[in-house]
Amino acid sequence: MTKNTKLKTIVVAVLAASASPAFANDGSSVVDVSGALTIVAGITVAVAAIGAAKLAPAATAVAFKWAKGALFS
Repeated sequence: MTKNTKLKTIVVAVLAASASPAFANDGSSVVDVSGALTIVAGITVAVAAIGAAKLAPAATAVAFKWAKGALFS
């Protein structure tokens, strides 16, 4: 099976699944995604905290290097 044939098979499968009655939306039903958004927000905060924790020592080292260079040059 070639890549093109595999891609076509996947596209047909996705389109067939999305056209099924299980995915039908009559306009009155709404999908509640608040739980997922809460989890994504928590992950975002955690990643930001890890990034800050990794950058703080680097910033301190650079500041120390600049101060040392200013005093001893």
